[in-house]
Amino acid sequence: MHSVRQFELIRALARHRHFGRAAVELGVSQPALTRSLQNIEDDLGVRLFDREGAVSPTLFGEVLLSRGEQVISCFADAMREIALLKGLDFGELKIAAGPYPTAISIQRAIGELVTRHPRLLIQLRVKNWPDVIADVVSGAADVGVADVAEAAGRPELEMETLRRSRLTFFCRAGHPILQRSPIVLHDLTDFPWVGPSLPARMRAGVPDEDKPFGVHDARNDRFQPRVLVETFSAAKEIVKAGDGLSAALPAQLAADVADGTLALVPVSLPWLEINYGFIARRGRSLSPAAMAFRDVLKAVETTVGGSYHDGRP
Repeated sequence: MHSVRQFELIRALARHRHFGRAAVELGVSQPALTRSLQNIEDDLGVRLFDREGAVSPTLFGEVLLSRGEQVISCFADAMREIALLKGLDFGELKIAAGPYPTAISIQRAIGELVTRHPRLLIQLRVKNWPDVIADVVSGAADVGVADVAEAAGRPELEMETLRRSRLTFFCRAGHPILQRSPIVLHDLTDFPWVGPSLPARMRAGVPDEDKPFGVHDARNDRFQPRVLVETFSAAKEIVKAGDGLSAALPAQLAADVADGTLALVPVSLPWLEINYGFIARRGRSLSPAAMAFRDVLKAVETTVGGSYHDGRP
């Protein structure tokens, strides 16, 4: 026995006890049904139906019939689940993402996705860039949104760039750094930085000195802000409460700047940019839920200002 169709043939013949009527139900000719049954019996090496007088299943046929109903039922359930997944009425999606894309577009994209498909089960884990990549590689996350440069060195990953944007430092209103003019990078290092770990590509732009802004991880050749957080909202609240500095898209800070709680620090650092993309395991097909999330995320990204592309990959 090699197919559900063969089980259906045996079931129809057992129900009708007649080759002609079984053939009509199956939509085949009677000779074709007879040949198919003979092929099945030859394959199994046993006789499934007696043909003398009324057609009736043998003991071997009864065994197949007792199991066949369960097989057909399971197959029907599997087909239904696939259909549900295709329609996004059912499914699970595990997402890992860095703090910046989470705050900029992912939270909104998930909100729109579950509005359209309320039966999806979605898990979002916000992590530093290396941990996002590790989760996708290990399979702990179905998809991730991570720094493109961090993922580029992993041949087992494929990626699609979503955003390249310049960030700006910000502080609480009345912060002492605002009294300095002009403000340069050296001034920023006098205060604790608040945020996620910086991508390795930014390492060359950060001074290698012992000051309050953060510490250098020599083992991983990576800079870590003095206050390491995994969400943008946490960074913003910490900055509001003290002398810490953080960075964001100006669009993320517009409301807080307008109400006088935060201020932009007037300094330009060309290396201070986010460059993240959608990542997944290479060679593994995306689930319908993952594809839908990617499409919604790309649409949301087009509505958020501050992106640019200067010809680099």
